[in-house]
Amino acid sequence: MTLNLRKTGGNALSILTSDAMNRATSFFLYALVARHLGAHEFGQLALALTLFYTFQVLAVSGLKTLIIRQVTKDRALTGKYFVNAFAIVFFSSLCSLGALFGFVRLMHYPGDTALIIVLLGLGLLPYAISAVCEGIFQAWERMSYIPLVNVPINAAKVGCAFLVLSMSRSLYGVVWVLLCALVATAGIELWILVRRFQAQNASFDLHFSLDTMRSAFTFLGIDSTIAIMSSLNILFLSKLASETEVGLYGAATQLMVPLLLVYQSFAQSIFPVMCRKAESGFSSLKQIAEQAIEMLLVLALPGVIGLLFFGQWLISVLYKNSIFLQAYPALQIIAWILVSQVFTAVLGQVLVASHREKVSLKIVIVDTLVNLVIGWPLIRFFGLRGAAISLVVMRLVDCVQHYVPVSRLFSGISLAKIVWKPMVAASCMVVYLALDVAHKGILTSVVATLIYAAALLVLAVLACGGVRQFREKYLLLLSARG
Repeated sequence: MTLNLRKTGGNALSILTSDAMNRATSFFLYALVARHLGAHEFGQLALALTLFYTFQVLAVSGLKTLIIRQVTKDRALTGKYFVNAFAIVFFSSLCSLGALFGFVRLMHYPGDTALIIVLLGLGLLPYAISAVCEGIFQAWERMSYIPLVNVPINAAKVGCAFLVLSMSRSLYGVVWVLLCALVATAGIELWILVRRFQAQNASFDLHFSLDTMRSAFTFLGIDSTIAIMSSLNILFLSKLASETEVGLYGAATQLMVPLLLVYQSFAQSIFPVMCRKAESGFSSLKQIAEQAIEMLLVLALPGVIGLLFFGQWLISVLYKNSIFLQAYPALQIIAWILVSQVFTAVLGQVLVASHREKVSLKIVIVDTLVNLVIGWPLIRFFGLRGAAISLVVMRLVDCVQHYVPVSRLFSGISLAKIVWKPMVAASCMVVYLALDVAHKGILTSVVATLIYAAALLVLAVLACGGVRQFREKYLLLLSARG
């Protein structure tokens, strides 16, 4: 059984378009704040958004993943899950907002920073409602609805933020723009769900809601632990350094976003397929996972090389502020997570699709403990570079923990078969860039990419045994049914 690239690619493109627009919007907001206000306000926004995405986990309560898995299996449950999930997230969002307010008081942030964080927290309920709606869209494999809503709203968000910053130079105005966008997204997605899926044809069931909350508890534990783990470095920097250091760390990690978005979108698009294949055995699931890893690795390696060779140039072009060049040493370290995240993105979906979410929970708990143990001392003594090292070590531990149980589940993974072609092609790219170190610009990067693509194509043809066999194999892959 092969992966249906047409269908998967279409769904992945829908999710990628939405996520890319969301992340691109965040990036443009960061850039606008950096240019109009400065590194301190950049750090305030980064801290506020980090805490928002940490506490939204409690608001969503693990329901999105559960809804995707359960509704994928029985679409007749759509209305029942929607109505009861809506009631759950209303309650959980209020609890999450209260917890956020308590955390801000406990951390004793400066008054202006605290106000920005709490104001943004008002968007937790609409965010949770959107998560429920998008979970149902994904379960029905109607991912096209997601960018249909998110793309125009995010475009409007950037435009409004630009006007606000141009007129008032106020970070508070940007926060109000973000809140309006969250409310608009939730409202439109809710309207689509009610109109297109007859999701209103169900009633609230307390017993079903309690069962749903219990079933989603493991996913809540996973998402909560991941959120805490992901926010630790920024929280440590905010207390051990300053908002400026937070801004520099955010500037470095933002450059990872494009490829990480591809990983996430592709993994989400194949998750429903994995859930169906897991019911009939692991042979098809293994093949899908190996194909997905190879495809993402083909993208990851040139991405790492590009950041190592062109990172400083990218920072200067994107941020246009010399202070952000201080983020380059951290970027050189952080870039390596792009490789480990390939395996984590795919193998994590395998564990959930095969009902091994408790293994995923154990993994993220260990990851968080590792980050706690090494993060605080590294950041205390080495600052920004310490945060980068902590992130890479934690991601490597995370990758190993995913690889070992899935390899046992599949009775081994053909790792050498997966990695050799992109590794050899990447080596050709490195050789060219090493010989042309004096030129770092668009033309050099394009030539290096073409060398990588050509080397990869030649290796793929040789591996298939010839041009004819290559065409037959990949035409079959494109036309296969998932």
